[in-house]
Amino acid sequence: MTLSRIWNRMASALMLAASLFSAGSALADRGPATAEEKERVVKLAAAADKDPIGVMRSPEGRWFEKWSDEVPDYMFGPDAGVFWFHNGVAKADLARVLRFHHGVSAAAFQVQKNITDPMKDAAAMEAKTIAGVEGLLRAYESLVAKNPENRVPAIDDLLVIRDKGGLRDFVNKLPPMPKR
Repeated sequence: MTLSRIWNRMASALMLAASLFSAGSALADRGPATAEEKERVVKLAAAADKDPIGVMRSPEGRWFEKWSDEVPDYMFGPDAGVFWFHNGVAKADLARVLRFHHGVSAAAFQVQKNITDPMKDAAAMEAKTIAGVEGLLRAYESLVAKNPENRVPAIDDLLVIRDKGGLRDFVNKLPPMPKR
């Protein structure tokens, strides 16, 4: 191996280490969620009920996605509800909008109830999943009202289940999530 190759590899390794260190320190500098941020998430979820696509594409929607990844005191990971509609129930753009709305609805529920890591408690995980699915259904109803071509039979069936009070049973019968 030539000296220049060794030098290039060392320089690359140092650059990688520096970038990882700076990214880690930037996240470490990020403090816990503030009351203002939590309120912002709750308002964003309510706005997304009425205009799921507009909110998802807005600067506020982009802020939420970044914030939910970076805030250190909450775990906003997926749940069984996300896996249900991602396994072929909704496709393409509809799946993307519903995934966003599920996430913002579940996050709003978590910050309102101060559930920092729902994976640590089965009852909290169930409640978070139900909140996310309820949000997904509100977004779906809004999207179908604006464009009936967004209709999906499996989600229509879930609306009937919800309206009959069976959402908790539906959530409890979902396949388990992969372990983290």
